[in-house]
Order: sequence, then C-alpha cells, then structure tokens
Amino acid sequence: MSHTYETLPENVKQYSAQELQKLLYSAIDLNMQIKESHWTMAGREFLSVHRLFDEVAEVVEDTVDDIAERIAQLGHKPEGTLQKVAEKSSLPTYPKSFSSIDEHIEVIGQRLAFVTSQALQAMANMEENGDPISVDLLTARTREIDKLTWLVESHLPQKK
Repeated sequence: MSHTYETLPENVKQYSAQELQKLLYSAIDLNMQIKESHWTMAGREFLSVHRLFDEVAEVVEDTVDDIAERIAQLGHKPEGTLQKVAEKSSLPTYPKSFSSIDEHIEVIGQRLAFVTSQALQAMANMEENGDPISVDLLTARTREIDKLTWLVESHLPQKK
C-alpha cells in the first residue's frame, strides 16, 4: 500500500480496493470479450452490431480506467495484466464459435448484466463499509453499462 491523502480509514481503503480489484478483473475480461465478438461476428446485421459493440467496448474501457484509478487513489496498485485477468476474472469464458450474430449479442448482453450484478454487489458492500466515493463512481459507470445492456438486448428477436 502506498501513501495517499485519501481520508478514508485504512481498513476501508483496503476493503474497497479489494472489492474494486475483483470488479476490475471482470471488467477487463468483459472488454476483451466484447472486442473478440466485435472482431469475429459476421452476418446480415454485422454493421449495426459491429458499431454498437464499438460503443459498448469504449464505455467498458472507460469503466476499467476509472476502477483502476480509484484503486490507485486508495493507495493500492491495480492489477490488470492478461495473465492475472485470466486467472482471477469471475466472468464465464467466451464461447469459441457461433453460428449467428444473435448468439454474439446474447452472450455480450449476458456478460454486461453479469458485470452489472457484480458491481451492484460491490457497491452494497462498500456502502456498508463506508466508502461513498467508490459507490458513486460505480453508480455512474453501472448506469451506463446497464443502459448499454438494454441497447444490446434490443437487437435480439423479441421472445413471445
């Protein structure tokens, strides 16, 4: 842990950094899964979904950056190497092959919802532990990801 002028008690900073680090692993993994889908999809709706996934990846990448910077603000070193992410991410592995764009959309929608759920749990834990700044950061980021989840999901055929 390094020195920081952050005024939270040390135990709160430690706890929040750990919660944020778990989320960081998943968010980095999510970003890479979105890019994998973006690079490998093909089909009739390719262009619109390709552009949507570019937008989604950009928001997730900004989220990754904000989470990592908050960990550093708390006096801890964020870990984001691909080796650590592969070892520690709680996100399910991205499937190797798809037969349709709808399958890509379905999986990315599920992964976005997974990270949102993980963020909501982290927010509840940090709220209870007394770190409103980290909660506020995740509230803003989760709001954006939640909206993108809806946009991604809206590209799927309507279930009856």
